[in-house]
Amino acid sequence: MKTTKGKVISNKCIKGKYYHLVIKCSPLAEEIKEGQILHIRCGSNEDPFLRRPFSVYRFHKENGEIEVVYIVKGKGTEIMTGFKSGDEIDLLGPTGNGYSLNESAKGIIIIGRGVGIASVISLAEKARKKYIKVIAVLSGKTKESILGEEFLNSIGCTVYSIQDEDGTSSMDNLKNILDKHINTDNINQMFTCGSNRVGKLLRDISLRYKIESYISLEEKMACGIGVCLACVCKTKDGYKTVCNHGPVFSTEEVSFDE
Repeated sequence: MKTTKGKVISNKCIKGKYYHLVIKCSPLAEEIKEGQILHIRCGSNEDPFLRRPFSVYRFHKENGEIEVVYIVKGKGTEIMTGFKSGDEIDLLGPTGNGYSLNESAKGIIIIGRGVGIASVISLAEKARKKYIKVIAVLSGKTKESILGEEFLNSIGCTVYSIQDEDGTSSMDNLKNILDKHINTDNINQMFTCGSNRVGKLLRDISLRYKIESYISLEEKMACGIGVCLACVCKTKDGYKTVCNHGPVFSTEEVSFDE
C-alpha cells in the first residue's frame, strides 16, 4: 500500500449516474489483486477531506492502467465527474485483501449487485484466462442498473441479468440459479460483493455442497488503513476492519448480524 499520483486517461458516463474512470499508474497496477480497494482523493483542497474508496473494476499490468466504475452519490463522486484526461490525481492503495481464486477450479460463480458488480469483474476475467467456467449473476433494481453484462459475455461467461422490477432478483430465483449450476457445472467456488442476504445464501449453499464461498463487504471507510475503526464488521473471531482485514471474507467467517 502506498500514496502516489495517477494520471486520468478518460472519465466517461456509461449510463445514468454510472461513470467509468481510467487511470494511468504503473506502480499500483503492478501491485493490485482482484477485489482490492483503491482510495481516490476527490478534490484539490481539504473539502472533501477524506478519499473515497472504490473496488477496482479492471487493471492492466502491461500498460499500467487501472479502471474504476463509480456511481455519483454525494459531493466526492460529483467532483470526480469533473476529472479530465491529463489531470493528476492523488491515490492510496491497493488496500485490503482480495479474492483468492483456486486456479485448479473447473467452475466458479460470481454475483454482484449494482456498482458492486465492479468488484467481481476482474476475477471473472482472470478465471476465463485460465479456462475456468464462470457463471455470472448480475443484479440491480432495473435493467439500466446492471453493469458489465456485455464485457462478461464477450469473454465467454454464462451471464444472468436479474432485476427487482420484474421480480427475477428474488432470493428464491437466485437460489434456483445457483443450485442448477452447482449440480451441472462442477462449481468449486462462489464469490459475491455487498449484499448480506446474498452472503447468507452463499454461506448456506456452500455448507450444503461443501464448496468455498466469499463475500466482499461494502462499508463506509474513512482512513482506509484500519486505524479509525469506522468500517468494522462482526465475525466469528470478533470485530474486524473491512478496509484492512477485508474487504473479502469467507462467508463462514462473517456473522451477518446474527
